[in-house]
Amino acid sequence: MACSFFIRTTTEGGWRQVRQLRIENATDNPISSGATLETTRRMTEEDWRLRARRGEASDATSLVAIEQGAPERWIGMMSAQSGDEDGEYPVLTGVYVTPAFRGRVHGVADALLDHVSSWADGRGQCLRLYVYEHATPARRFYARHGFVNTGRTRALGFTEGSTLEMVRPLQSGFDAR
Repeated sequence: MACSFFIRTTTEGGWRQVRQLRIENATDNPISSGATLETTRRMTEEDWRLRARRGEASDATSLVAIEQGAPERWIGMMSAQSGDEDGEYPVLTGVYVTPAFRGRVHGVADALLDHVSSWADGRGQCLRLYVYEHATPARRFYARHGFVNTGRTRALGFTEGSTLEMVRPLQSGFDAR
């Protein structure tokens, strides 16, 4: 059964909710959060305020999916920034959906990605991301949305394994092959 939710950008005032969802992410799957639970819990209030402000930045975005109802519940997040050490094109980061709201029937990840893609259009030829090499459901999700593997990898750093870079063309028609 699909849930009713809406998408909006994060603001500094939502730093506690950002923290709560990221701790849930690091507990559920530290590899997808990019940090161990211990590292995540050690982050300061200012660290969380900075992450929440990304939704208000000109060179980044941070989006949240919120289940409608009383009280509202944050059920997913997705962020992007204008480039990183591997290139100038927008890069997708901080992807997480609460386990009970995953899958096509809910459409939470699809809706978040649509919003990130809209933000990224006009900021480069492609949208890039890194995904854990063994995260088969995530890799299938990205492939379904037109992302292809570039062959570039990154070591995780805090545990064994690597992440794989995937790209998808934006409006300018970049060819990832």
